[in-house]
Amino acid sequence: MYARRTLSAYPISMRANIRYGCVVMPEDYALAAQAGFDYVELSGRAVCAMEPAAFDTLRREVAGGPLPCYGFNAYCPPEVRIAGPGFSPEAARDYALRSAERAAALDVRKVGIGSPLSRNLPPDYDPLAAWDQAVVFFDLTARVFSEIGVTVCVEALGPCYCNFINYLAEAQRLIHLVDLSNLRLVLDFYNMEHAGEADIPLEPFAGDIAHAHISDDAGDPYKRWFLRPEKRPIHLARLRRLYRAGYAGAVTAEIDLRMNLGEAEQTLALFRASNQ
Repeated sequence: MYARRTLSAYPISMRANIRYGCVVMPEDYALAAQAGFDYVELSGRAVCAMEPAAFDTLRREVAGGPLPCYGFNAYCPPEVRIAGPGFSPEAARDYALRSAERAAALDVRKVGIGSPLSRNLPPDYDPLAAWDQAVVFFDLTARVFSEIGVTVCVEALGPCYCNFINYLAEAQRLIHLVDLSNLRLVLDFYNMEHAGEADIPLEPFAGDIAHAHISDDAGDPYKRWFLRPEKRPIHLARLRRLYRAGYAGAVTAEIDLRMNLGEAEQTLALFRASNQ
């Protein structure tokens, strides 16, 4: 059993308890601290796939390092189905148990579940069956993570990634169907932009949002990256609308590539400016 850090152990960047972090590959953990972020997120799928010795090295680095691992993104591999052909409640629960064991060892607080390849449906697949399966998947998963005090967050994904649960209202409907206190929303402005809803009113969702992601890309939707300077006014406005809606949690730059220190620092400066 690993001791959990208290909330006071997590640094606070600015007023209103807003914390700013970055998704990193394990080899960029120290660079994230150098950039000034408050925490890191890691790929849950990659962490679960680690051999025990490699994972223990990572655990010791985080436990003794300057930044907590606040969350997992990229939850599961394609063979663990959220909905669609091959869906298996047993496989979903088994994977959740393995993921939760490693999340507990890293003191993770939030687990975001997008995983587009696990929920892309054939064109003729019964949508009602898909919804029923997704309810079972998230009910099982949230119950497993509730045992270690972790919040599971459903992510609406842009239509360029998959064809099931693409809009924030659909993700909200799902968490209300499951109705567990530790199942909430992760609001992802990048996916919302791809779905054409990055600038919709956020007040209807505010009570359900437990985490937030934001990013641009490096010329490809599958290469998420730090925020582009030319979009600074857009990103500032979006983050400020989120805060005005009542959100006071953590905001993560979700990237897929190796970290660049200069661009990381520019994005963090924008994050902090949004909260002034």
